[in-house]
Amino acid sequence: MTTAVRVLRVVGVGAVVVLALVAVLAALRTELPLSPGVMSDALGPEDGERVADYVERAADSLVEGEDQGDDDEDGAPAAEARRWALVTADRAVSTTEADGMVQPLPRVSGLYVQVPVEGVAMPVTGVTLAEPVAGEADRTAVFDRGLDRVVDRLGREPSDQDPSDRDRGAAVNALTVSRIRDGEPAIIGLLARGAPEQLREVADRPGVRAVEALPADAVWQRFAVRPLQPQQREVALPLPDDAPVPAG
Repeated sequence: MTTAVRVLRVVGVGAVVVLALVAVLAALRTELPLSPGVMSDALGPEDGERVADYVERAADSLVEGEDQGDDDEDGAPAAEARRWALVTADRAVSTTEADGMVQPLPRVSGLYVQVPVEGVAMPVTGVTLAEPVAGEADRTAVFDRGLDRVVDRLGREPSDQDPSDRDRGAAVNALTVSRIRDGEPAIIGLLARGAPEQLREVADRPGVRAVEALPADAVWQRFAVRPLQPQQREVALPLPDDAPVPAG
């Protein structure tokens, strides 16, 4: 075997090794999760949980006294530290009603929207919110902008379902968009932040079904949210979906 042939073989093996490394690194880069960490905390009822049990559990989460550490944002004692909480309405409410429910709270960062329809499993859509801008006296305009984002999302949401499911999915999305545009109440939950005393005040307000708070050390975007739907009255199970979807 000549020297030239040996050199070519070494170069060829080196090229294969380099290509293999590139492929492995590309795969690792592609498969890394886009969302940070594992979500060990959650707000909302567990699948199959009795609604009465969840409401009681939510109320217990607002009781002061447990030493859960300092709030990493304010440095306040645990009993006073602000917590992330899910505020659940007892029915779909308007932006004005939603504003009245969470008025005592210093921050509202999420909106959960659904247009309840008997016999149809209507979609629940969540969007993040920004606090009121300068010149806005309340959160009504903020919630209106959140509903606009829901309309925009459902109006152009693609579907990879089977054709029959896709048709029904498009129909419920279109119905949600139509009824929100008509001004029908559609807010079923809010993701908010406040001290336990403020959250208990919200829990006692008209139209509020439950307020559940996380521990003070829970981190934004590191917890899951499972909104309780107005039609889930006994158990938190998927809703019936056997009725025709009404025309918008």
